[in-house]
Order: sequence, then structure tokens, then C-alpha cells
Amino acid sequence: MEYQIDFGIWGSIFPVPTAVADRHLKFCSEQQLKVLLLALRDAPHPVDVQYIAKRLGLSPSQVSDCLDYWQQAGLFSTSASSQDTPSPAVRQPAPSSPSSATVSETVSNGEQKITTVRVRSKMTPSQISEMCKNDSSIPWLLEELQQRLARPLSPAETETVAYLYSYFHLTPDYILMAVEYCKCIGKTSMRYIERLITGWVDQGIDTHDKAEAHILELSHRASNEGLIKSLFGIQDRELSKKEKDFIQCWFQDYGFDAELIKLAYDRTVDNTGKISFPYLNKILTQWHQQGIRTREQALAEMGSRTSPVSPGDDVPSYDLDAIEKIMERNSNQ
Repeated sequence: MEYQIDFGIWGSIFPVPTAVADRHLKFCSEQQLKVLLLALRDAPHPVDVQYIAKRLGLSPSQVSDCLDYWQQAGLFSTSASSQDTPSPAVRQPAPSSPSSATVSETVSNGEQKITTVRVRSKMTPSQISEMCKNDSSIPWLLEELQQRLARPLSPAETETVAYLYSYFHLTPDYILMAVEYCKCIGKTSMRYIERLITGWVDQGIDTHDKAEAHILELSHRASNEGLIKSLFGIQDRELSKKEKDFIQCWFQDYGFDAELIKLAYDRTVDNTGKISFPYLNKILTQWHQQGIRTREQALAEMGSRTSPVSPGDDVPSYDLDAIEKIMERNSNQ
């Protein structure tokens, strides 16, 4: 079936910026597009929020949210009289007040725990619009985020990005890199991204180079943890915080490779009949203290001792190897 334009209704038309089709059509929501069309329909008259809300069956606040999106995209501006609060200077800390809500949460992303306690007020659309006019990096950053997240940013998400950028004096590359990391671990909500970045800044990770080094470290830890899970046959559960600490110690502090850790694991299972991270850690700690670095050295040490570790938590108080040798001698008599 072929479609042809019917020019019968073209007696009255109004212009739509090509940027809407070229840059925003993929990312804007259905409501945002409908609000835009009705707003452009009555141009150059001021936008009537109440009229649009009634036409579309939306609340005035929903219409305002949609208009905020297009304002931040550069299609609309606000009059000076509508700005009830002064616009902040570019790259100045976002305002805060005693009446602001306090957010206190602890989040675990599998590699670290982030505790964030913040008190701040929200930035107004007029403030964000003024920031976008004075700093071209902000509109570019917002557009890049929409492309990388493959969805439009809501007004609340846009406010969060502007806050992170201005309050912490972060570069666009820093924020984009943090977002890419969040995508890799399956966390793409702006709320999570804000808590992650706030946690990093609290730890002193406030530059692109520091963030890059931190992400590499987190990726290295995750790789080591995945390797250990594979070596130990752990498939039905996640590692505990204590187990992850053990793994980090074995690789980072002791400098052991997977071969030595696997040898200690085999010894642990032979002696205890199960996976025991505390028992395995005792073996590796003794090897580290004795300067053992190779498989040959570890095998020699294991052959020279009847018990590689001292009794303790999760460790049997008897030596299974010694008992097996006694039973073997008795059976040969």
C-alpha cells in the first residue's frame, strides 16, 4: 500500500523545528511530543498550560514537566517575570536549605558499598535553563546521556545531572564514564547513578583519572571473584562480603595466582570435605608468611607437614591425612 499526502487540510500549518525530528524524536516521550505540537500550534502566543492539559487529559504539572524537557532542549525560553528565584552562576554549587529532604541510603553494587547522606534542595527549571545557556557542555552532556541510556531523560533526571555537574564540579567525561560503568553492572536508574557518583566523590574519587583507575580496580576485583567462583564451582549463590575480602587479599595483598589458590582449595576440600574460605585463608596466609610463591614450593611445604593449618573456626581439630595413614598401616598388618 502506498501513502500520499492529502493537501486538503493544509490550509493552515505551523512550523516544527527540524531538530525535533533529527535529534529528539527517538528520545522524547509521546506526551512530550503532543505537548510540543500543541504549544507550537498557537505560537507566537505564550504557552497556555491549562489549555494543553485540558486538551490532552493531563495535569498542569505533567504539561509543565514536558515543557521543561523542550526548554532544556533549547526550543523554549522563560520570561524574566516567571523566574521566581535567581539563576545560579555557572558551575556553582547547587543550592541547599535546612528544609530540604535528607536522603540516607546504603547501596551494594557487588563490588563496594556506598553510603550517602545528603541534604539539598532541587534546582528549578529556570536555573537549569540559565546554566545551559551559559555552559554549552550541559546540553551536550544531556544529549549524550540520552543516547547512551537509549531513553529520554525526565525533568527530575535532568535536574540530577545538572546538580552533579555543578555541585561537584565534575567534567562531562567523568559523568559519562560513571554512567557507562553503571550500564556494565546493570544499574541505569539516575537515582543509582547519583548515589554512586556521590559515594565516589566522598571517597576522594573526583577526577576523570581517579574514576578511571577506580573502575579498573573494581573490574579487576570482579574478574578475580568470577575466576574463584569458577574454580570453586560456586554457581548457585553470590559471594559474601567476607569471601570477597578474602579473595581481594589473596590476589592483591599476597599476590598469589589462580594456580596456587586452586592448590589450597584442593587441600581444603581434602581435609574438610567442603569449601571453607576461613580454612583456605589459613593455608594461603601461612604460605605468604613463609614466602611460598610457586606450586613446587607449596607442594614441598605440604609434603613436609602433617597439618597445614592450626585448629580454628570452621577447621577440624584432627588430621584426616594422619588418620588415613594409620588405617592403611593397620590394614597391611
